[in-house]
Amino acid sequence: MPNESAPWGQQRSARLAAVVSRQWGAVTYRQLREAGFSAGEIRGMVDREWLIRVHRGVYVVGPLSPAPEQRWAAAILAGGRGAALSHTAAGGIYGWIQPREVIEVSAPKRRRGDDTLMIHERRSIDVTKRNGLPVTSVGQTLLDLAAAGWSIDRFTQEAAATGQISLNDLRAFAARRRGARGAARLAAAAGQPLVRSRMEARALRELGVPEVNGKIGGDEVDLRWGDLVIELDHDQTHGTKWARERDARKDQRMAERGIEVRRFRV
Repeated sequence: MPNESAPWGQQRSARLAAVVSRQWGAVTYRQLREAGFSAGEIRGMVDREWLIRVHRGVYVVGPLSPAPEQRWAAAILAGGRGAALSHTAAGGIYGWIQPREVIEVSAPKRRRGDDTLMIHERRSIDVTKRNGLPVTSVGQTLLDLAAAGWSIDRFTQEAAATGQISLNDLRAFAARRRGARGAARLAAAAGQPLVRSRMEARALRELGVPEVNGKIGGDEVDLRWGDLVIELDHDQTHGTKWARERDARKDQRMAERGIEVRRFRV
């Protein structure tokens, strides 16, 4: 950075630090000017690689971070006021899709993208925040991906299983957006039973399980065929002595109802 030993230099460095700390190390040309850096100083910082240009008018201070949040933050800044991660980028921040080279954002005003940035112009979008970054809501993201031709069944299951959104809320969202592109596919995905493991998914697909994660009395069971229940026990949640005693009490309650329980370690 330029010599910041003078009080004025210290003040502008502090202003810049406050800005980039909120933006994963990214900053716009306008923010640099507002912090007190001249156009010539900015060019000099770029030449010395103290600033790394990521998009038109958007830079990263210092070396690039391997964290995708820094590239996402820079893409949002390039999208302008009101921009948010969307489509595959939103799927990335929710953990459904591996971060991609081209980042997609949605913005209320037309903006030009580049080789690593795609900007969708949209007047109204459903936005929330994740990791401090504006991102389209879970429902909106699934709707956008469905409209773009993605198979969203797995994403929908992951979102529901990890508590990002309930299937009931997702069905209600799809109903409110009835007629929009992707809404029918979203409603169909949200209408499927919640499947929490690969083994449950295989049973549902191959054996035609009539009930998954259903309730018997006050107990939830993994898989049920009439009077037969299959429990799929993970070491993380069923491996302790306390958990085994809890499972034994549950099995006894099932037996009292005439339900046979078989347990499998997964």
